[in-house]
Amino acid sequence: MTLPSIGIPNDYFGALYIRGSEPGSNLYYLDRTPLGYPFHWGGLLSTISSETIETIDIYAGGYGAEFGLDSQAVLDIHARDSIAERLDGKFNLNILYSEGLLEARIGDKGYISASGRRSYLDLIAGPIIAQQSETTQQLPYFSDYQLKFARTLGEKHHLTVNAFAATDHFKIEEEDSEFEEFEIEGETVPEDIERARASVLFKNGFDGQGVHLRSDFTENLTSHLSLTRSFNFLTIALEAPVRERFSRNPDGKWVHSADYGHYDVKINVPVYMLREDISYQFTPKFQFEPGFLLSFSPANSSEDGRFPEYETREVEDPAELPEILEYAQENEDSVTVARRSDGTHEITERTVEEIHDEFGHDFYRAEGYFQGRYDPLSFLSVALGVRVDYLNVTEQVSIQPRGSMSFILPNGSNLRFAYGHYEQSPQPSQLLAEDGNSALASSLTRHYIMELEHELSSRTELKLATYYKDAQKLVTPDEVSNYLNQGTASVAGAEVFLRHRIPDKFFGWISYAYTHAERRENPTATYQPYLFDNTHIVSVVANYNFSPNFEVGAKWQYLSGTSEAPISSIVLIQDPVTRGLNPLLASADEQLSTELAPYHKLDLRVSYKWRLWGLRVGGFLDILNVYNRKNTIQFIFEEATLDVQGQEIGIEREVFDAPQLPRIVYFGLTLEF
Repeated sequence: MTLPSIGIPNDYFGALYIRGSEPGSNLYYLDRTPLGYPFHWGGLLSTISSETIETIDIYAGGYGAEFGLDSQAVLDIHARDSIAERLDGKFNLNILYSEGLLEARIGDKGYISASGRRSYLDLIAGPIIAQQSETTQQLPYFSDYQLKFARTLGEKHHLTVNAFAATDHFKIEEEDSEFEEFEIEGETVPEDIERARASVLFKNGFDGQGVHLRSDFTENLTSHLSLTRSFNFLTIALEAPVRERFSRNPDGKWVHSADYGHYDVKINVPVYMLREDISYQFTPKFQFEPGFLLSFSPANSSEDGRFPEYETREVEDPAELPEILEYAQENEDSVTVARRSDGTHEITERTVEEIHDEFGHDFYRAEGYFQGRYDPLSFLSVALGVRVDYLNVTEQVSIQPRGSMSFILPNGSNLRFAYGHYEQSPQPSQLLAEDGNSALASSLTRHYIMELEHELSSRTELKLATYYKDAQKLVTPDEVSNYLNQGTASVAGAEVFLRHRIPDKFFGWISYAYTHAERRENPTATYQPYLFDNTHIVSVVANYNFSPNFEVGAKWQYLSGTSEAPISSIVLIQDPVTRGLNPLLASADEQLSTELAPYHKLDLRVSYKWRLWGLRVGGFLDILNVYNRKNTIQFIFEEATLDVQGQEIGIEREVFDAPQLPRIVYFGLTLEF
């Protein structure tokens, strides 16, 4: 994203920051169905194909009562539901991913579409990047699909059915064994014998389905009813060898065996939702908008672990040997006795600690709102509303008033002021875990917004904005109560956006955003910068058509850097519910933080189209990071002892600078019909 105050430029993490809000406080919808997260790992591509998108409405702050609890910003995406031709298709083939889209018109009243993508980062781009950076690169890969059906029912109703899914996963396996060279009876184990290696499997994704009925009962009364199901999931599997052994079989061949420890996390969060939005035009100047949302989420998180341990001791008294051998024979799966080259014996006992823990809850939510829009004068528009939300785990009813005023100035500019209350629920583990606090309440953020839009000419548009967010009752750690609503924070910023268009020839824009955020953990602490420490973000985008078939585009981004922040503020691997569902993952912020260094890069695209056998064929060349800027991300591992179901794992403080993407050159073909 290159719009002001939306996103932080980097190569790896596509989580969106909208006017200083953390990515976990944003809501995303595709055709009124909840969307798990907007970008695949790496941030190069969205989880929704851009070829299908018709409009994107960005509610960056100070929006009305139609969106509810746990939202500081909203992205409302709509895919198209009609085409002019009977059948359209587009296929994109390149070395990073492949993409296909088919659309069809069903009679005069229906529409159907299907699209899908699969990346090749792991198969093709990985070796290229490894060669350029001279480091081993094991890149993730992703896949996604979208399905949509739309049809007009009579004169007053329109039915839409949609389904979509996206998955990001990777498996990292050590190239070398953790164990050193083996010598057995004076022989060195050959290097070509397969060794035990540690591995990490990560799989994160979502899917969603929805049925939507829009009804225009009269010219003044409209209803939009939606029944949706969304599902977010996360799987993490860590496996590491604890012991590795080699021996020769009767044929003299080397035989390898290994004992592994593993730790698995699985999180599954389905959400079933019924949503209704109504609009009634009482008079030409007054419109009334009520609505409600009901949801149910039987969320579940599980942990499974297996931790083998080996204890070896010398048999000091030979007289004990017969008894020890008998004991080993009775427990052959866990006890072994070995004779050393000096004639002594040693006994090795194996114990296994196994864990299984489930952490889940049924979440019920009821939300309702009403708001009115009144235009008393030709240059003045006023919107006032209130939203009432209830979440069963907090047993709290929140009342959130919101309002805005828009003025059309004498020079034609549009000036808007907005104010609103926006509440955020505590994470489930903070409420429900043994070391949580069931008395926690929602935190409250007040938005103060001023925006100005002005057309400098028919082709040039200028937008200015300032905002301030005051957050109270933030949930922060406490030595006595584990967690309390005792934190406070503020976010302030300004934005400038200048866009110019020449029809069929040129479009481009320049955006600048300044953001400062600070936070205080408790009333006795001092305010500290929180992620946005006087952060400057600049984006320049330009696209020029030399002819109807030949165009060149460029994008340059700059980030002045961020302050150190918890890992969950940078890496959003799940939606807000699943992120806080697992106590271990929720506590990761205490051990791992991240800081973004100053960043800038230039991307370039050249494309050309021609006709071949009646098809529209296109070729393109993309160069990412044209001048090969060596951007980095810093990870800070704090010294701590992590308790994993009774197993203490020591972590030493370590600072690691991870390189971001070097220059990447790739090309591809598109086919359209």
